[in-house]
Order: sequence, then C-alpha cells, then structure tokens
Amino acid sequence: MININNFISRNSLQSTGVAQNNAGDTVEKVASSESQSTSGPKISTLAQQLNEAQTRVDARDESLDREALADKAKSLRKQITGSTYYQNKAKHDAEVPDTNDPAHLERAKQATAFTNGTGANPFSRLAPDQLTLIIYDESGTFTTNERRAARLEQNEQRYAREVAISNEIMRQWEQKNGDISEALEGIMEHYNNVPPIEEAQLHSNWRQYLESNIAHAKAQGNQSQPQLLIPSLFEMLFKQNSDSEDE
Repeated sequence: MININNFISRNSLQSTGVAQNNAGDTVEKVASSESQSTSGPKISTLAQQLNEAQTRVDARDESLDREALADKAKSLRKQITGSTYYQNKAKHDAEVPDTNDPAHLERAKQATAFTNGTGANPFSRLAPDQLTLIIYDESGTFTTNERRAARLEQNEQRYAREVAISNEIMRQWEQKNGDISEALEGIMEHYNNVPPIEEAQLHSNWRQYLESNIAHAKAQGNQSQPQLLIPSLFEMLFKQNSDSEDE
C-alpha cells in the first residue's frame, strides 16, 4: 500500500528532524533552534507547548462528537482567516505571548512578520499533526498570528499533497491498466489517521466514497480517465476543510 505521506517527498519532513505522529500520539520531538543549549540538546519550548496542547486536545476530543468537533473547527478557523482576522489585524500584530521565554517571543515575532509578508514561516515543514495542534489550540499559548502561520503552512502542505496524489493516481492508472486502488487505499489509510478535528471536517461519507472507488478499481479498473475522478475526490477530501473565507 502506498503511504500518502510519501507522496509529497520522502525526505521533506524527515530532513527537519520533526517527528511525525499519528493523531492522539504524544509529541516526542521538535527539532529547531529552540532545542539547543550550550550544555547540549534539550526539549524545546515548542515541543513542551505541543505536548501540553496534545493533552488538552485529548480531553476535548473525548468530550465532543464529530458534529461538535466540526463546529469547533469552523469557529476556530474563523479567528485566523478572512474578514474576522483582518478586522482585528492591528490587534493581532501587536499581540505578544504571555511569557518571558526568548525562543517563544522570537517565534511569535517571526510569525507576525511572516503573516505580513516578511521572512520565513516559523512552522515551515512542521509535521501536519503538530500544525493542527497549533491551529486549533484555544489556550492562548500561541498568538493569533502563530496560529495563522501554522494554518498557512498547512495549506502549503495540503496543496503539495493534492499535486502528489494527482500524479500518483495518473501513474497507477497508466501502469496498472486503470487500477488505482493502491493509491486510493493509501489515501484511506492517511485520512483514517488524521487528528479527529481534521477528520470531522471531511464530508460524512468520505470513507464510503473511497471504499466504493477502491472496490470498482480492483474489480474492473477505472474505465474513465482519472482526471474525471480527481476533482470529485478533492471535493470530498479537501473542500470542506478549506471552506473558510479567503485566507
């Protein structure tokens, strides 16, 4: 079975030293400049914050059903996208973390600069599940611009995933007489393991849709050009997750 995370780049996330965890797993490692000291490596400020965020998320996910999680996600996304965000842009740009930690202060400053079109995203190449922890955190640990920067990085990774999925489906269609079931099974495996708040934003019947297409591909191949399948597939998996106003 093809692992969807390999669709993007087999080394793109691994090269950063960032641990890529399944939903619900404790964050074990975040490699960045925050994690170094004169006495040797230590757990970074960001890693500590992500561990604490995971604990909060576990409690939240246990208390909400799928529909409530989807509503929660939509509400939290509105804080960092579209008119809701821009109406309070000056406030967000002036926001400073409630901390004396120099690494976090610098990261928040970098996030504000990035959201204003300057410099690099401090969360570039962070693992997808860790981006989710930041985007949907309600504790105030992360500034609004940090959460927005994480959202923008998530969008970049999602776009790369869409391109890679399209290419893989086309490759399998051409090389396996229309049988794209392996690619679809990889997609199924990936989305079965995303954080609950991400899965809750997908269409309710996404599993049945994939299962039907997998069965059809195995039985008789995909008789139509895959270009006809890909738009409906992306509509199923990505549209609801990106239905907020312009970023």
